[in-house]
Formats: sequence, C-alpha cells, structure tokens
Amino acid sequence: MIRVAITDDEPLARKVMESYLKEVPGFELADTCKNAFELLTLLNKEQIDLVLLDIDIPGINGIDFIRTLKEPPLVIFTTAYTQYAPESYELNALDYLVKPIALERFVKALNKVGPALKQRQQPMQTKEPSTDPLLFVRSEGKWVKIDLQEIRFVEGVKDYIRLWMEKSRVVIHSTMKSFEEQLAPFPQFIRVHKSYIVNLQFVEEIDGNSLKIQDQLIGIGGTYREEVHRRIDGYKMGG
Repeated sequence: MIRVAITDDEPLARKVMESYLKEVPGFELADTCKNAFELLTLLNKEQIDLVLLDIDIPGINGIDFIRTLKEPPLVIFTTAYTQYAPESYELNALDYLVKPIALERFVKALNKVGPALKQRQQPMQTKEPSTDPLLFVRSEGKWVKIDLQEIRFVEGVKDYIRLWMEKSRVVIHSTMKSFEEQLAPFPQFIRVHKSYIVNLQFVEEIDGNSLKIQDQLIGIGGTYREEVHRRIDGYKMGG
C-alpha cells in the first residue's frame, strides 16, 4: 500500500481528498495535517510515500517547505492558484492540481505515483557529467541555452547560481556543487571560493589571492588556495 499524507488548512479540502483517496485502490491515508509543521512531525515519525500538499498554508508555504527537506517524499501540489506551477516542477513535483479538483483529474495524478516510486527504488547509477558544452537551463520560467565554455565565472547566491557571460547574466535554481559536477569534463573551470567557479580562459590578472575577470575581482578562498595556485602554476612563464 502507498501511504499518503494530506496537508491542507481547509477542512473541506481535506475531506474531499480523503474521500477521493478511498476510491483509488493501492493507497492508504496515513494522516491529515493542517500545516507544514504537523506534516514535518508526521514525516519524522512514519514512512510517507506521497504528500498531497496545499501551497497556501499557514506559516511556511508548501513549496518552501519541500525545499527544506533533504529527501522529500513524492509530492502532488494542490492549490487554488495557478502561478506556482513553474516553481513546483522545478522541485520535481509529480503533478499540480488546481482546486476545485475533479475526481478524474485526481486519479490521473495518482496514476503517476506507482512508476515514480518504482524508479526511486531502483539501484542508483552513477551519472557521468555530459561532455557536450551546450546546456539548457531553467531561468525565469524559460529554458535558456547556455554554451558552458562561454561562461566567464559562476557565482553562488543562496539556493541560486548566477552564470556570468560576456554580455548576459543568467540566474538558475541550483547549487554550486551540482553545477561544479556539470563542469567537471571541462578542465578550464576551477572552484576558487565557496561562492565562485571561474573559467581560467577568461582570467585577466592574478594579484595575490584574487583574480580579475570582466572587471570583477574574485577572492581565492583559503580552502581552495593550494589547488588554485597549483593549477595556475602550470600556465606560468618567467619569475
């Protein structure tokens, strides 16, 4: 049985989804919650496979709550608003149901749960970083084509990174670690600071523990200093 948690601050919405859930074989309701804090308590106490999660709930909203989880369960967002759909799919939500939710649409969303759980349970395979320099990234609701080799440097800003090209800046929702792995096949990229990855092809000057790219001074962090200078020494000529 697939164990489900329903989280919604509206009693009627909880009752509707609970009644719908009873119509679909293979699913059982673990519990209902009124907010993200009740849901967190439930997730810490029991095995939950799927969360039917309202976005506009008291305290932290549904989308921000899922972002706080290191290993979130499968999620189907339920909401009266359409504008959060792009954000929900960036979080790999299974579906996005807009209230009032019809039973047919509800069942269609639940039909995605079985295959998704099966895929999660398969042994993880190591994914090799792509050696193709072209990458499409999600930025401001659009897919933007990036030539990785044209990136001057990458700047980390909280849960986002900013890609600096010659004449443009692209902000995407990612971590420095995951983007660093994407750049692994390209030796000209090197991590110089917890918040910066630079393309050595575009480094104009090196002065002590800072680099200059596009009139931007980028400090070299202590953790990365030895590796950075080792890499740079291979390009030096003269005293």
